[in-house]
Amino acid sequence: MSFNQDLVAAIEAVCQDKNVPAVSGIHLPPARADGTPCKKFGAVELADGSCGFFSTHFDNALPALQSAIESTPILNHCALSLSRHFAGTNAALCALGLGASNALSQHHFASSSKQLDLAPDPLVGLHPRGSDHVGMVGFFRPLLDLMPDEASLTIIEQNPRFLCEVGRFTVTLDLSQLKDCNPVFITALTLLNGSLDEVLTHCSTSAQIAVIGPTASCLPEPLFARGVEAVGSARVVRLAHFREKLLTGQPWAETVAKYSIHRDQYHSVGHNSSTHAKQ
Repeated sequence: MSFNQDLVAAIEAVCQDKNVPAVSGIHLPPARADGTPCKKFGAVELADGSCGFFSTHFDNALPALQSAIESTPILNHCALSLSRHFAGTNAALCALGLGASNALSQHHFASSSKQLDLAPDPLVGLHPRGSDHVGMVGFFRPLLDLMPDEASLTIIEQNPRFLCEVGRFTVTLDLSQLKDCNPVFITALTLLNGSLDEVLTHCSTSAQIAVIGPTASCLPEPLFARGVEAVGSARVVRLAHFREKLLTGQPWAETVAKYSIHRDQYHSVGHNSSTHAKQ
């Protein structure tokens, strides 16, 4: 099955025989003058305050999302029903489905006996050495300065405009260049655009792989099953402030807490798991 299908199945498994909270809000960033969203992410909020991020990084995002919200009975309905759209083909509903899946994952983390430790390490514990050939899928500008000067760096981008970027790195559209990279940092946007499974097929089986970004705030099992070593994401910790800042297009980094989950520290028994972030 695809990652999308596996995540939906994992969400259904942890929600089985439980009263999960309804969707209480869909929060979209405002539009720029040209109609594009001023922020890359929106959020699904559940009745218990759990929030899940989704990407607005696709064509015609805001009109498509508004149309999906207006045409589909979402608010005050079961979040599990919305999460199932992540396995569908409609881009806007898929985005909302990922947001609901992430929100239900955060609800699961908060309501279970496990503790999600917060860890703001942007490299989620995978610290490259000078001799490494680092791979990035997505142009992670904030991470560039964290790379050792001696390390070689290959960045894979779908957007050709990044090909003109100049620095101590190579930017390419060619996924096959990942075969010699270790570690590899993959943007969580691959979860929405459906490219994650393909990207992973180009990585070496010996590579340490991390998926990073707000939209990776989901259950980590489907990622770990695909060989991902670490997941770095964020959870909302100041809900009212987050909602206000997102809806007005302001920076909301101060309203969330970053965390990472590592495969070798993640223990699962049936559908009850213990989550420990790298300190």
